[in-house]
Amino acid sequence: MAIMTKMRDNMPVILIGLVVVFIITIVFEWGMDYLGMSRVSDTVGIIEGRKVSYQEFSDLVRQQAEQYKQQTKQDPDEQLMRQIRDQVWNSLVTQALLDRETKRMDVTVTDQEIIDWVRGENPPEFLVQQFRDSTGQFRRDAYESALNDPRNKDIWIQVETALRQQRLAEKVQSIVFSSLRVTEGEMLDRFVDQNVKADLQYAVIDPNAFVTDEQVSVTDEDLRREYAESADEFKMPASRKLKYVLFSDQPSARDSQDVQEQLKAILNQAKSGIDFTELQQNYAETSPAPAFFKHGELTPEKEDALFSAKVGELVGPVSDNEGFHLFKVLEERKGNETFVKARHILLNAATPEQEKSAMTLANELIARAKRGEDFSALARQYSTEPGASVSGGELGWFGKGRMVKPFEDAAFAGRPGQVLGPVKTQFGVHVVKVDARDNRELKVAAVSVPLKASARTKDEAFQRAQDFAYVARKGSFEQEAQSLGLNVQETPDFQKGAMVPGIGLFEPINKFAFRSDVGDISDAYQAANGYAVVKLVESKKEGVRPFDDVKESLRPRVLRKKKMAQAKAVAQEKYASVGENGDIASLASDPKVAVRNTGEFSVGGFVPTLGREFSVIGAVKRGAVGRNLGPIEGQRGWYIVRILNRTAVDTAAYAAQKSMLAAQVMQEKKQQVLNQWFERLKESADIEDNRDTFFR
Repeated sequence: MAIMTKMRDNMPVILIGLVVVFIITIVFEWGMDYLGMSRVSDTVGIIEGRKVSYQEFSDLVRQQAEQYKQQTKQDPDEQLMRQIRDQVWNSLVTQALLDRETKRMDVTVTDQEIIDWVRGENPPEFLVQQFRDSTGQFRRDAYESALNDPRNKDIWIQVETALRQQRLAEKVQSIVFSSLRVTEGEMLDRFVDQNVKADLQYAVIDPNAFVTDEQVSVTDEDLRREYAESADEFKMPASRKLKYVLFSDQPSARDSQDVQEQLKAILNQAKSGIDFTELQQNYAETSPAPAFFKHGELTPEKEDALFSAKVGELVGPVSDNEGFHLFKVLEERKGNETFVKARHILLNAATPEQEKSAMTLANELIARAKRGEDFSALARQYSTEPGASVSGGELGWFGKGRMVKPFEDAAFAGRPGQVLGPVKTQFGVHVVKVDARDNRELKVAAVSVPLKASARTKDEAFQRAQDFAYVARKGSFEQEAQSLGLNVQETPDFQKGAMVPGIGLFEPINKFAFRSDVGDISDAYQAANGYAVVKLVESKKEGVRPFDDVKESLRPRVLRKKKMAQAKAVAQEKYASVGENGDIASLASDPKVAVRNTGEFSVGGFVPTLGREFSVIGAVKRGAVGRNLGPIEGQRGWYIVRILNRTAVDTAAYAAQKSMLAAQVMQEKKQQVLNQWFERLKESADIEDNRDTFFR
């Protein structure tokens, strides 16, 4: 019964999961364009006429969040909660569209189909998973017992619903794919791409080498002709531009102080004699078992604090980029690996002259450091390493194998406090100071509390944003921002459903931009690391970019086409000089012609020294070995190619792989067809998405 109870508790998630799996299998990227923003009572949205209540939607989201928490032992953060809400909504939309198409196609699943599936030799996989033993074997006896137990009736009703939806989706899918076929030619092409190798020699006639810009005339008529032929490239989707201000909801100084006070209280409890492991279980968000740590395995803040402590000592609170931490050092032992802590000054030595100068300066710096000058100050002043002006050349702790050999040898040969060098490596000339050596390992227990923005901080940020939106609507967006010391930023143009540059992929903001009039100011919307208030400042309708706007961008393209046309005559002349059997290498007598060999490569992949010249690759697949081919038009110019060698098609291997190749090609076709099918469904869908009026 425990298995069945677990299944019952997870059934809403399973129902959603089946729909999600259906979408994942086709590698479909969501980008649904929903209509409507007005809040309808407690209705989060309306999908094909069915209202989705706030309660229903929230329950599904909560169940998904609980499942995440059970799997990770952590509460989902705000960003993940947005992703979960999107997943749940997209699943509901997908199911509604599938239901609509199921009815339109008159697709049904009978009770007998479900019975045969459940009781057959190959039951549904998600059921089988519930009845595997510790060795992974399917316990058919336990499965049959659960099927026949009358106490499980309600659970099996839910299972039947889920299975019926899955089978309906599979039948709809089969109808969508019914006309797809994989031809013999497609399978053979895929096999050739993956298995056949070739070796080429080629000559390239670069139009820029043979035709100067001055030899080509580009008229307005040429540009207009190119503009007409390339009209599709200049179609502009509708776009918008926003001004915006951001209100950070990141942890405040008060949040940091609260966490520190919490850890200080825990520290006092530990000092009073309460077992540290018990405190860890009570207060840490996660409770990893105590473990041994070497140098280099901790953040610098943790390492400095812990390796300065004694066994039995309480350490903290320690702050780093992972949060705040309280530690207890439980044990110390000698490890098998020695670590060194060092800092260095790096001097450029790219040329012999620079190396000579660097060696002179290095010896001077070594002498100054030995006389007592601060090494970090010298590193900040003289080191050419990026970041040295801040770090003072600090490298932290490292073991053997972490640094280049000459540097490592010098550092591990030194004594703590010793200044060494000059040391020459491929990076330059180094002056090295060894700060410490150690082979200790510490066993540590930790109470860690990540620094997060409190609900109070988030609410205050949201309220500041809302207050600004209110006063900006009454006055001037820009002037109100200036009076409050806020930075007004402006986005480039962006399209419907796309990421808003500078703000991120936040659908409510994009939707506001495309439903509003120029000058409208939004409420506070969730954005990356806070809340945004936006003003629509530009609205462009769908259209075609005017000729005058793109005229100059067309000129290089037309110029190249004309050069290519003139260079073709040169290429034909060069090909005629060698014919089908002549030596291509002889063409290199003309310094303007480059002759190269590729070496062996797979004909379906990248060609060494040539790149992805698809016209050349196509000729290589079909051309005769040992013959010159050309001229072939490519991206870089005109090619004359000789296939030096090409492996034969292994017919036995091809026959053995045909099923796999057919599956590969078919899967790609299915993905493409299903993507297109869903795009058409979305265009005709009747959907209102009001989530942004309920969730921020």
